[in-house]
Amino acid sequence: MENRTNTSRKEQAEETRNRIYTSAIELMEENGFGNFTIEDISKRAGVSVGAFYHYFDSKNDILAEIFYRADDYFSTHAVNPLSKRSVSEQIIEYFDHYAKFNVACGVETTQQIFNPKIKFFIEEGRPMLKILEDLIRNGQEKNEIRGDMDAKELVRYLLVMARGIVFEWSLYDGNYDLEAKMHKYMESLVSTIKA
Repeated sequence: MENRTNTSRKEQAEETRNRIYTSAIELMEENGFGNFTIEDISKRAGVSVGAFYHYFDSKNDILAEIFYRADDYFSTHAVNPLSKRSVSEQIIEYFDHYAKFNVACGVETTQQIFNPKIKFFIEEGRPMLKILEDLIRNGQEKNEIRGDMDAKELVRYLLVMARGIVFEWSLYDGNYDLEAKMHKYMESLVSTIKA
């Protein structure tokens, strides 16, 4: 009985955290990051301000949560290790997922996180980056991906383009198909790193 109670408390806590996060993202999409308060988030989520502070230290923690969720998303969805496709096709698929994740986050959210003061993009050891690095390293071992640049450098090369595409999409307020544009551009770019 005690294990079931602990599990249900854990599930309830996770549901509350998700409700707070979702409410903050909705408010960010509707009003912009600077135009709502923690009180607004709490009200929308149906929790007290104290509950907000139980799960997050500040509104900026909501932005950090986006990166944690991106890492989780890529860890569970982005790469199929048993894929029979070429490594270059898998890299393109990785960036298809990158575009999908940004679309799911929404243009307003993307506009907020594409800020030079937010350093999560370059944080070492993030699962999202490690997945891409491992994929590239695997391609180099199979002689499918060029070996004159190390895997970390190739990750940076690809991400500079991908972030640029997402940034431009956010500059245009999401007025074009990010997924189609990402796929087209990454197909072209990945062709330059084939062995």
